[in-house]
Amino acid sequence: MKILNKKISITTSGVVAAAALSLSVSSVQASSLGEGLYMQHCAACHQPNGKGIPGFFPPLADNDRVNSDDPETIQKYLRRVIFGYHGGLIVNNQMYSGRMPPIGYVGRLNDSELLKLVNYQRSSWGSKARDITFDELTKARQAGSLK
Repeated sequence: MKILNKKISITTSGVVAAAALSLSVSSVQASSLGEGLYMQHCAACHQPNGKGIPGFFPPLADNDRVNSDDPETIQKYLRRVIFGYHGGLIVNNQMYSGRMPPIGYVGRLNDSELLKLVNYQRSSWGSKARDITFDELTKARQAGSLK
């Protein structure tokens, strides 16, 4: 019998994937549907406290793009959540390079759930942004992914 000596490399993305998997199968105690959806779909990368992972996943807490009332900024934010996003992103003067999966695109969440999720993000961690409307979500979905 021949035994091969293999080297195993653990990357940051591998650790994040493992954390996401463990979070998705663990029981989540949430005080609202929006929080439960956040914990299931977002917290592994953006962390339960919304502070993200430096260099990889931006914070949602204290993020002007998440909490903006500007219609164009809201549309960009929604399109990233719906269709995902990859490429460099600068938030609060720091570069982030992680990949955002399409949370609302491939049947993961219906529009009612998606609204609860984004409105949880906009009202958590000290934020008091107004709720996103169904019409705003529909417009973002119709516009398609960011290029």
